[in-house]
Amino acid sequence: MMTGRTATMVVAAWAAVAAAADRPLTMLESNVGKPVYVQYCSACHGERGNGAGPAADFLDPRPRDFTKGLFKLRTTATGEPPTTDDVLRTIARGIPGTGMPSFAFLSPTEQRNVAAYVLGLAFLLDEPEPAPIAKPGSPPATTDETIAQGKQLYFDAGCDSCHGPGGKGDGTEEMKDSDGRPIKARDFTTSPFRGGDERIDLYYRFTTGMDGSPMPAYGDSLEEAQRWALVDYVISLRTPAPETPLPPDALAAGQQVAAKHSCRGCHVLDDGTGGDVGPDFRLAGQKLDPTWVRQFLHDPVGYGKIYPWRTYRMPALPLTDEEIEVAAGYLAAIGQRPDAPVARPDPATFPPEKVEAGKNVFVLTCAQCHALGTVVQTPLASQQGPDLINAARRVDYEWAKGWITNPKKYDPRTKMLIPTALSPADIDNVRMFVWKTSMEAQGVAQGTAP
Repeated sequence: MMTGRTATMVVAAWAAVAAAADRPLTMLESNVGKPVYVQYCSACHGERGNGAGPAADFLDPRPRDFTKGLFKLRTTATGEPPTTDDVLRTIARGIPGTGMPSFAFLSPTEQRNVAAYVLGLAFLLDEPEPAPIAKPGSPPATTDETIAQGKQLYFDAGCDSCHGPGGKGDGTEEMKDSDGRPIKARDFTTSPFRGGDERIDLYYRFTTGMDGSPMPAYGDSLEEAQRWALVDYVISLRTPAPETPLPPDALAAGQQVAAKHSCRGCHVLDDGTGGDVGPDFRLAGQKLDPTWVRQFLHDPVGYGKIYPWRTYRMPALPLTDEEIEVAAGYLAAIGQRPDAPVARPDPATFPPEKVEAGKNVFVLTCAQCHALGTVVQTPLASQQGPDLINAARRVDYEWAKGWITNPKKYDPRTKMLIPTALSPADIDNVRMFVWKTSMEAQGVAQGTAP
């Protein structure tokens, strides 16, 4: 039988366990976060969180397999799961140098919901909130002495075996991740630090290690001051490459921008390889108005979903104005069209009887899959193609004729059926109806882009 003191201690212990049992996220938030995760995250991480989304094979490094519960960027000890703040920080920051962009464009509530869903995929949502390692005190000042000490520790700890004697990622050690896949060591001289560029970020990497990778933790083997010295030395290795202008050739410049932002994970590029998450650039380059491409890339999230049948949404990538210009020119070059606004027809020249005939064709044939704003409404569950109310802004009127006539000639995998019952006159009429309606609805002027 327990004494009163023992019973009090047991109650206190159970109270401590109970206090530590709750993460600051709930299953309700996880459920709400699922559709956001599916749209923005599952293309890479997979709908089940196993790191095997349709973009994964085209990304290096591969996306994280959440189901294994191993997270690299943490403030917790080796082998411990991340704190909730660790997951939220990664969602907001992204991971530079990988295909993982910042998702700061999501609202704070959406970020929390996605974090809850990710923790659920990792079987961690119902686990106790882990305690982070003790926060370090104020870091010592960086001096020539701390850098020299860090250099000695770099070699004493064997960092050079993976990262190379000069930190260029050219060590002799063969590195593999926890799944046995070869991985590259970080080049400290030019590559971005994936967990953040601040001294405190590197301090946590050296202290906690990076689970799922060969990067060990030095929290037990190096004193706090030594870890700060190692941070100072690694930062001293940074030698940012001088900025060089992008090539004048549109294809070469676009290839560089596409590589920087991991576009191949979601899109087929000019060489015919890439993911099927988003539109094939070879087809997009043929039909899209470069002016619209620029507008879209400035705010893809705000523009809204274009293809209802596609599961995934394009995130807001951190493209510079120059990169957006290059991307638009790249698509035009792939499509072998001028990088200039497409010419638009004058709806005033459309015979009213032909426009009316085109409306009938649209309602009877096209509206099975396409909406036309509020003019011709189609249930969302039936929409297998874009809402064409924006067609005049996006698509070349002349190109559309060939597409409607024989879509599989342009894209053998398209869901659009070849409308064999449509005559050439029907095709011309329906184009006139769609473009007249779209131009009037969007306030688009004829001849040039808005």
